[in-house]
Amino acid sequence: MAQLIPRIATLVLLVEDIRQESLLRRFLNRLGLDIRNIRVSRTPRCFGAGEQYVREQYAAEVRELRGRAANARALLIACIDADTREVRARRDQFAEALRADNQNPRGGREPVLNLIAKRNIETWILCLNNVAVDELSDYRKDSRVTSQTVKRAVESLYDWTRPNAKIPPSCVPSLLESVPEFLRIPG
Repeated sequence: MAQLIPRIATLVLLVEDIRQESLLRRFLNRLGLDIRNIRVSRTPRCFGAGEQYVREQYAAEVRELRGRAANARALLIACIDADTREVRARRDQFAEALRADNQNPRGGREPVLNLIAKRNIETWILCLNNVAVDELSDYRKDSRVTSQTVKRAVESLYDWTRPNAKIPPSCVPSLLESVPEFLRIPG
């Protein structure tokens, strides 16, 4: 597996909600990374739209990471739901946020990961639990998404991101598209 950086001293999660944070924390822990010093930037309860918060904070987080990168090993994981938009549209919004902040585009080997779930992270969690899902339905309030299904999702995600892993054909496109991003995490 190609590693992004050998060891992470600073890890930042930029997420919409607790489910995204939980999935990512558990996955990072499963990779064997020290997750005690993660800084989480999550949508405040009073803010409103989680995707808007992530988009608005993205450029500042990238700028901060780039400032640290010369002195410390750092990794930013930005996770956003595509909602009813296309994944490409969210990816373009991230790129536009950097342009609007007069920053260079994200480099292919840069320690900035963009994870974009279509329609929402619950779609990925259910998919990883071998539940037949589509990316048009809203699973945000699906009662099958519990702390146990998140734990099982992490195990599947770990398996799917191992070298030479066989990803099942039931994998939703946005998750399949994000696998290369997950592969950039050292562990």
